[in-house]
Amino acid sequence: MQPTKPHTIVFVESAAAMGGVQFSTLYLVQTLDPARWRCIVVCPEDGDLVKACHDAGVETHVLPQARLWSTSVRVGGLRVPNPFAWAGDSILMARAARRLRTFLKQLSPDLIITKGLPSHFLGGLAARKLHTPCVWHVQDLISERSFGIYRRALGRAVRVLPTRIVVDGKAIADQLPRSVQARTLVVLNGVDTNVFSPDVDWEAARREFAIAADELVIGHAGRVTPWKGQHYLIEAFAPIAKENPRVTLLLVGAPVFDNDSYQQRLHTLVNGLGLQGRVKFAGYRHDLPALLAAMDIFAFTSVEKDTSPLALLSAMAAGLPIVAFDIDGVRELMATPDQFLLTPVKDVAALTDALQRLIADGALRRSLEDSARAQAVNELSLERYRNRMEHVFSESLVGSAADGATVIPAARSAPHLHL
Repeated sequence: MQPTKPHTIVFVESAAAMGGVQFSTLYLVQTLDPARWRCIVVCPEDGDLVKACHDAGVETHVLPQARLWSTSVRVGGLRVPNPFAWAGDSILMARAARRLRTFLKQLSPDLIITKGLPSHFLGGLAARKLHTPCVWHVQDLISERSFGIYRRALGRAVRVLPTRIVVDGKAIADQLPRSVQARTLVVLNGVDTNVFSPDVDWEAARREFAIAADELVIGHAGRVTPWKGQHYLIEAFAPIAKENPRVTLLLVGAPVFDNDSYQQRLHTLVNGLGLQGRVKFAGYRHDLPALLAAMDIFAFTSVEKDTSPLALLSAMAAGLPIVAFDIDGVRELMATPDQFLLTPVKDVAALTDALQRLIADGALRRSLEDSARAQAVNELSLERYRNRMEHVFSESLVGSAADGATVIPAARSAPHLHL
């Protein structure tokens, strides 16, 4: 009996700079069984994702795409749609979709996975013309700017382009039309709980940033951008620093999509509060497990839209006690209501109080550490994530073979996939 030929899956990415979407792609293509799946990643430019995939032995191609015009303009204090940009972008996207279709045809994919809003449209159009099943992996909330035109445009496209829709949080599923809920599944992200672990050595990272072994470190990891809320954390840390000379704040991350002005704002804030030397900026790092191991408390301060964020999952796997703003994407990861210390969004005083509570209570820290680690291992591991995504891929191929018949039961809202 001859061995079965692996299915070819092409991941069409919208960017090569490493954000959460790109890390989820990298984690997945590294762990899918090569006997079942031949993975190919297509990026619109060279960058860290391309290099990481090459280093992992994953076939990767760069297919440049034309830069689109901004679809809105600022008028006074409002952003309003720019009809000329929408018309011009429509022409550019049609051309890009034809180019992508020609390129994909050479790869002979059995399944196309799109990642990021531009790729959902381009890859979806190309897949439709190629009669190839397509899974939209939607990992960002849809902007309500410009009077909801983005959401309406996506809502129309999602009805006709993808075979299946995977979202990494219920909040995203709730934004999609009711008519596609039967084809939509919530699959939370996963991390390697062997790589991100309480057992990782922390000493070298602390030495690098001149943090003594007996100091307590509050940490944050994530893209440097306003909605990640690093400025709230710095403000909350200021009174803690005055009362606790042996407490340090460690911020890991860098701007990804042209947010240098916000990074400068953070440095200005640190200087204005007199926190020089007490706040350490680590920048973008390839050794995040070691940086997390150097922390004692993890503060998650996103104020909106984060769904199963990989930084938070990594901190859980590292066995860190979590203080977080109370957003839906955070609650969705919790096994019990008291697994994290939650505070109202943007409430700096409440964030300070929660951090001070953990600083003062070692027993509480240890309890939250154990709970976070157990939840990561039991429900949010990379193995579980891979199994759930493989299930979606297999069902998409079966559904396509059955002339598009839906094999996922209809539901009033998108179900979570539990395997």
